[in-house]
Amino acid sequence: ADKKKCILYIVILILLGFLLMWTQIDDLTRMICKICASVLKKYEPHMYVGIRSETYPLFGKISYLSAGTVYPGIKISLINTGISLGVIILLAGLPWKGRPLAIYLILCSAIHLINSLWFVFGEKYFPYTLTVYSNLYMLQEIGIWVMFFVMTVMVTGIIGDRAIIYKLLTLLAVMLYSIVFGTVRYVIFIWLLYRFSVIYMAFFYFMIGPMFDFLYLVMIYAV
Repeated sequence: ADKKKCILYIVILILLGFLLMWTQIDDLTRMICKICASVLKKYEPHMYVGIRSETYPLFGKISYLSAGTVYPGIKISLINTGISLGVIILLAGLPWKGRPLAIYLILCSAIHLINSLWFVFGEKYFPYTLTVYSNLYMLQEIGIWVMFFVMTVMVTGIIGDRAIIYKLLTLLAVMLYSIVFGTVRYVIFIWLLYRFSVIYMAFFYFMIGPMFDFLYLVMIYAV
């Protein structure tokens, strides 16, 4: 590998990427919100869906969805507590309890158990509304896009100075997949949290949240 060429590749792409982000992030987030809002209004005609914008020092103006918050109530909270506890006990007693999938499901069930107990004993102290979560989700996605962009540029940059087309295709695939996946997950999460209450907020975050994104990053790079 020619180190100068590798460094030049990394520096140029990172500078161009950040320049593009600072100039287009407002349009990108607004477009995502419009798509998600139209889908939500189609499947939930009575649901209030708005689009808000806030300005942040590093990223500039960012748009996100605004929606009404639905709380679970004591009955649903108790049912979810019982199911979560039952899943943990069941999985912990199976022969394959030490395998990755079982461990993953036990951890997710434990998180949902804690969140369900929170609503049993202190629902009015739950600190998130659906709009606040929507804002945090959009900021989280932007953080993922920035991190994945830098990581992919760095990884494809240090492995050599040839096959530039394949490197750029890898970078493009990671970013497009991340944006599409983040948008689909956004609208599904907002719809499910509105339809079935915010008791599932923590569960969704850990079940198929930011940690899940690393799977497709590794998959695309491996391909």
